Amino acid sequence: MKTAKEMESQVIGRAAEDESFRTQLLDDPRGAIEHALGISLPESMTVHVHEESSTSAHLVLPPASKLSNADLQAVAGGIDLLFEPHKW
Repeated sequence: MKTAKEMESQVIGRAAEDESFRTQLLDDPRGAIEHALGISLPESMTVHVHEESSTSAHLVLPPASKLSNADLQAVAGGIDLLFEPHKW
């Protein structure tokens, strides 16, 4: 089974090479992705496709964490090291 990143890469790669698919992806993202990958997306999932240009860019953020910074610190592994400058 492919990962989400692999499927995303496959769709983007095809859209870069196939203008007809690119148009379909912009017009009907869900249908184009389902057909291209042979999958059914959950009804609760909304798909947005944006086309960048020379004057626009899109930044996609991961879902916001529901953990506070204190919670994240409590579950983070590892240790903090403080290095003092070496005195010769």
